[in-house]
Amino acid sequence: MLNKIKSSENNCYMPCFSRLNLCITHGEGAVLYDTNGKDYIDFLAGIATNSLGYNHPKLTAAIASQASKLIHISNLVYNEPQSKLVDTLITNTIFDRVFLSNSGAEANECAVKLIRKYFYARHEERYKIITATGSFHGRTMATLTLTGQPKYSKPFAPYLPAVEYVPYNDFGALKAAVDDNTAAIILEPIQGESGVIVPNYQYMVDAYALSRRAGILFGLDEIQTGIGRTGRMFAFEHYGITPDIVTLAKGLAGGVPIGATLARGPVATAFEPGDHGSTFGGNPLASSAANVVLDYVLDSNFLSEITAKGEHLRNRLRALKKYEWVKDIRGMGLMLGIELDPTVKNTEIQSRLMGHGILVGTAGNNTVRLVPPYVITTAQIDRLYEVLESTFASINI
Repeated sequence: MLNKIKSSENNCYMPCFSRLNLCITHGEGAVLYDTNGKDYIDFLAGIATNSLGYNHPKLTAAIASQASKLIHISNLVYNEPQSKLVDTLITNTIFDRVFLSNSGAEANECAVKLIRKYFYARHEERYKIITATGSFHGRTMATLTLTGQPKYSKPFAPYLPAVEYVPYNDFGALKAAVDDNTAAIILEPIQGESGVIVPNYQYMVDAYALSRRAGILFGLDEIQTGIGRTGRMFAFEHYGITPDIVTLAKGLAGGVPIGATLARGPVATAFEPGDHGSTFGGNPLASSAANVVLDYVLDSNFLSEITAKGEHLRNRLRALKKYEWVKDIRGMGLMLGIELDPTVKNTEIQSRLMGHGILVGTAGNNTVRLVPPYVITTAQIDRLYEVLESTFASINI
């Protein structure tokens, strides 16, 4: 069956993905099953998206119930699940307004437009956006421009104008880039695609303070880090700052496509009717799924469990630093990375682990990326460590 599926994909699908030699049919909790019935403990979660794992009873029931009533109706009318979702997002956060879309890239596109519209309405010649090298903000034209990695954007030039890149975690470079035309700074609180790069605490605090002094907007892309991934609702809470704009997606609806752009203060009301829109954004199905996820993530006990599991995982991984080619173990909560020396390829580790029934991701800087569902168990974490230890011990350099 796998060969037939692969043949169909290879003949019909545009060649955009480098896929694993694997076809998944279903899942339960944090375990996935392939076409041969083999099971895999999942430490990738659809790239940090399947926050409640697979076949979660409440999430599945909510999706099925909503699908039986209404999947889509458009934003020309109101719908109750969307109303509940936006009320929950605003009532339980520091933000004043939200716009719902279908993906992280769309959420970031919305943020760029919101920033530009805000200063346009104020008759200020501020349009430049500062972002970081190594960043990843999406694959649309605007978000490719924001992404500070030429390997993603070079074939699609020319880019959106007035975007400047500075080294991540380098406050001096960030400060020097701010000028009279700067509208906003947009950063990731942790750079996921570049290898789970965690900035210095002071860097994030100073970057935020710089935006306040300069009278510009401060935006954070929390597509991967938001919705509990780091043990807090938002990763910015670890830094004690209050950004003007935050973008969300991935884990917000547990795997159903959704994106959200949240804003606070005057920029939250910069849009007027006709300035922005989305046919599918905030549809009843996606909103119903997101409402279930938020019921869990807004529970402090649930977030404490994520923190505890993340600490347990990190503590187990630290033991692997006895291997000289393990360069670093880093991250927050259930977003961790194992950086390897170039002598050991992360893709090779990924392949070996898959053979032992463990699915992991890869990221920049030759990093093994671990972003499991929040329902992962300590026993499953221990199993990951056992397989990693056995795999690493078998490597001869």
